[in-house]
Amino acid sequence: MALRYTPNLLSRRFRKNQMALSEGGKMDFHGKNVIVTGGSSGIGKATARMLVQRGANVAIIARRQALLDAALAEFEAERVDSAQIFQAHSADLSDWEQAQAAIAAVTVEGHTPDILINAAGIAHPGYFEELPIEVFRRTMDVDFFGTLYPTKLVAPMMMARHSGHIVNFSSVAGFLGVFGYTAYGAAKFAVRGFSDVLRSELKPYGVHVHVVFPPDTDTPQLHEENKIKPPETREIAGNARVLQPEDVAQAVIRGIERHKYIIIPGFESKLYFLLTNGIIAFSRWYFDRVIASSRKKRGLPPAYK
Repeated sequence: MALRYTPNLLSRRFRKNQMALSEGGKMDFHGKNVIVTGGSSGIGKATARMLVQRGANVAIIARRQALLDAALAEFEAERVDSAQIFQAHSADLSDWEQAQAAIAAVTVEGHTPDILINAAGIAHPGYFEELPIEVFRRTMDVDFFGTLYPTKLVAPMMMARHSGHIVNFSSVAGFLGVFGYTAYGAAKFAVRGFSDVLRSELKPYGVHVHVVFPPDTDTPQLHEENKIKPPETREIAGNARVLQPEDVAQAVIRGIERHKYIIIPGFESKLYFLLTNGIIAFSRWYFDRVIASSRKKRGLPPAYK
């Protein structure tokens, strides 16, 4: 089933550079065309569902067809308008050819999506010396190139129309070096760097870029991570609040509405961001102490000099 898009009745040349706002200052997502990668589970699905509830046409892209089909069934139950269109495409977005085919399928007839949300990602924590090279390569492929490829394909269309929103998912581990996340952190730092430059380049075209830094969130991915996290990584997480996918999704939608570049869900994450971007030395000192304490509890030397 092909996605249908609401025709743009205004001249593209003079179209406003921001989405229409409804009464009360909230953005009107009704009839807007949204692509969500990683939209079959976790934060991606939660964000897609909230946009469905706001009347958007939503296309989700992910690897597993069974999860995509289940997500579509949920969207149907949340439908608010009989004209809404939902579609799912199975693709590995770390593969350039698959990414091209998937984006082509959801931009039929030359129509441009209003919002692209790059939420696909993986994480594999572990000690650096124990992680196979394949883990680093696969993590970079999925988390960075899986963000780059859809953006590379969609951005020119948005630039030509002088409007649009691109939302990239980094992580707290994308602004703060977290023990045990050498592969994941490198990929998420790359997403942040990419987004920083992309924002500057697309702003003159009226295209808004957003980068999201979620903390630990209660998703299937986190459950898998918890099975293999090093003890030091667990100590760093401590008793920090784990957000629900809906918490992050709400922050993302609010950030889009407010045209915020940096979107940080959760109070603790905001605090860490302030520390690492203002008092970097303090945050490193703090985590060094947590790691040393964790090692001491297990009878290991606090550090090797």
